[in-house]
Amino acid sequence: MTERYELDPAHTLIGFTAKHLGVTQVRGSFQKFSGWVEGEPANPASLTGEITVDVASLTTGVEQRDNHLRSSDFFDAEKYPTAVFRPTSAEQIGDHAYRVTGDLTIREVSRPLTLEVKVEGQLQHPFQPDRKLVAISATGELKRKDFGLNWDGLAGAIPLASNEIKLSIEAELVSAVTAGQATA
Repeated sequence: MTERYELDPAHTLIGFTAKHLGVTQVRGSFQKFSGWVEGEPANPASLTGEITVDVASLTTGVEQRDNHLRSSDFFDAEKYPTAVFRPTSAEQIGDHAYRVTGDLTIREVSRPLTLEVKVEGQLQHPFQPDRKLVAISATGELKRKDFGLNWDGLAGAIPLASNEIKLSIEAELVSAVTAGQATA
């Protein structure tokens, strides 16, 4: 039976890490996003969904850096306001552990992305007993230049931002319908 879950933005963090000058870790996150996933619990390969991130909502704690990341050197948030991940499949790789594959689109460039996902816990929603909560953590890695985020700073110097970007997601998902009901 297909179940649908929606991201709870109040209990979700979509974060990233990149190296500055090849040595220092810089962490950031996106503050605005929405999304849903659905599938048959007994058939992880049936997973589908869509997570949309408002790229202008990124924050690293340094306004000048944040503005540069929003500029045409990187995300070009004015022209390409969202990044979208569409999971297309999952496979169980251990107890409560899954490998989720899908397509990530940034600046109208789509590339495959694989996330290692762990189900951290599940329960009936304590304030809405007809709904369920599922907590997950997910990690993955992408190469920013694959998406046209090519700026490297001064020619011939060590890149200011690493090409490898690590993703870290802590999410709470809430069932969209009464547990046990199929979606239309």
